[in-house]
Amino acid sequence: MISRLNIFWLFIALALNSALLIFSMSGLSISYYEAQIYYSNSNLGFILRYISSIFGDNEIVIRGLFLTLHIANSLLIYIISLRILKRQSDCVIAAILYMFLPGVLVSALIINQASIAIFITLIVVFLQQRQMYILMSLILALSLFFSKPFIALYLAIMLFGLFSRDKKFAIIGAFFCIAWYYLNGLESSGKPRGYFLDSIAVFAAVFSPLLFIYFIYTIYRICIKEIKSFLWFISLTALGVCLLLSMRQRVELELFLPFCVILVPAMVRTFFSSYRSRLPRFRVLYKLICIIVLVTLALNSLAIIFHQYLYIFLDNPKHHFAYKYDIAKELAKALKDRQITAISTNPNLALRLKFYGIPMGGNYYLDNTYKKSCEQIKIYKFNKSIAKFYLCKK
Repeated sequence: MISRLNIFWLFIALALNSALLIFSMSGLSISYYEAQIYYSNSNLGFILRYISSIFGDNEIVIRGLFLTLHIANSLLIYIISLRILKRQSDCVIAAILYMFLPGVLVSALIINQASIAIFITLIVVFLQQRQMYILMSLILALSLFFSKPFIALYLAIMLFGLFSRDKKFAIIGAFFCIAWYYLNGLESSGKPRGYFLDSIAVFAAVFSPLLFIYFIYTIYRICIKEIKSFLWFISLTALGVCLLLSMRQRVELELFLPFCVILVPAMVRTFFSSYRSRLPRFRVLYKLICIIVLVTLALNSLAIIFHQYLYIFLDNPKHHFAYKYDIAKELAKALKDRQITAISTNPNLALRLKFYGIPMGGNYYLDNTYKKSCEQIKIYKFNKSIAKFYLCKK
């Protein structure tokens, strides 16, 4: 029976998390990467443009879609945890830990495929837990519309089927691996170069450094001591393939990271099984480690949520990790205030301004160098100039 108190705390955490994310996304502008997705011929780009055609070209609506997915993913983590963890309170902890992971916060804020990959993967795990394989196959068929991020999931299904000697599961995984290869192929051009440490650094940023170490420990502990679940196979496959490929080439980490953050329920189970198996007087070290890890996680998460305030402490605003998600919205407003409906500028900025209703062209252009005949436009954050443009007439 589900405890009302646990549900209450879960929804309080979700409400707080959502409020913080809404506050954070209010200061974001569309980035070049996001604009590329929006205007691309991909299925995701088509869906986003279709939503815009219904609700209007509204950035809040587009970002709200990914926030909604984030909330759904957090609830799915809780539901899946009910089959993994012994106590419902532990399930709430797992959901809260998941929703405040730095990488998960970022996926909830920006236009990306990670939130979709996490959502579909969690649905697949949910159906696998209940042995609803026909419906699971239909969901996997749906995933082919966003096929590129799902190779780790398809491989994990095949490997888990082979490991558990489940022929049907292995055949399903093999079929979708072949379908993925047919749709996407494999990129092997270029000179071999190692990006192993770069990949490790990104993984550490997604989890927060200390929590990433515990993620690796959980993978290892389950490998040598515990039952190998489907969830574990997904995360292990994603991590293993990513690190293996990164020894030779730069890897698109969004193909693998979403399948690692979903291991949170297993991480919580591993911690509490070790913690509760010891007498109270031997739990002090565990409590200390837990506090240090959670404080580190909190600092990383707060830096993402309140990223705008970091400009106050930076001498060079371009060193800000979210700089590429700033400026465009404020610049578009400044141009509209001057009755400018089209502008010539570099292709990257032009695509971003197009999202805000200012296409390429017109009688004006933007320059980054000072010209006496041009009007200066400054972009401010907390009374601090973070960008400067010169509006010139052709």
